[in-house]
Amino acid sequence: MFYKTIISFVIIFFSTSISFSNDTTFNGKFVQGGIVIGQNKSAKKIFFDDNRLQISKDGYFIFGFGRNHKASSTLKIIKDSNDDVIKYNFDIEKTIYKIEKINGLPNKMVTPGPEFYKKITEDRALIKKSMNKKYIGDKFPLTFIKPTEGRISGIYGSQRILNGIKKNPHGGLDIAAPEGTPIKATSDGKVMLAAKGLYYTGNIVIIDHGYGLKSMYIHMKDININNGDLVKQGQIIGTVGSTGRSTGPHLHWNIYWNKIRVNPEMLLTISK
Repeated sequence: MFYKTIISFVIIFFSTSISFSNDTTFNGKFVQGGIVIGQNKSAKKIFFDDNRLQISKDGYFIFGFGRNHKASSTLKIIKDSNDDVIKYNFDIEKTIYKIEKINGLPNKMVTPGPEFYKKITEDRALIKKSMNKKYIGDKFPLTFIKPTEGRISGIYGSQRILNGIKKNPHGGLDIAAPEGTPIKATSDGKVMLAAKGLYYTGNIVIIDHGYGLKSMYIHMKDININNGDLVKQGQIIGTVGSTGRSTGPHLHWNIYWNKIRVNPEMLLTISK
């Protein structure tokens, strides 16, 4: 008769590095907006909240939590030997977000009239199509760098009040820097979108790093790469600008895991 061994853990932790005797390690924070890299060299299949994760040849995998992620999540690892199952139940820490008020934007960028609807719809479709594309790389992304240096002018998750009007929460990290400051690829990957002139984002680049992880660079001045290019970490992909909905030169940097926005600052903390 066939038996499946299930080992279950209830885990409440928020530190950046945890290891277990069952050869599973986690590096990251279990908090709304957080992102975690795990490793289990014996893993055959891994499911996060019933969604199957891609596993590298060395047993690495990655998962994350959106701005309003639920209070708990489950990770299930099916191992090679004896089809054993290890189950982790994670408690996810709630994050308190700031309110950011930004004034001085042109009214058409806050409440655009119907003459701009077609352009906005086309831009959103272009971004969605690019986000739906997948890059399967040989190398698991273990290291990450900040794409440019400057003053942090906007943070992940904050509620945005634009010209006194409540808008969607901020999805990334804003880095203010002089126009023309170089922007670097945060990790190796493939360019899924390099486009100019979008209504809200201005000049934009999207890079797929594999394993469901993508980075997005918004409001750029120059773009130095093209759709389909393979880029290396630290490669100059363009420069800081103020295109689209912007009050001054800065880079808006988004990080997505499986199309879910996570906190870019937390990605940097798990870099090895």
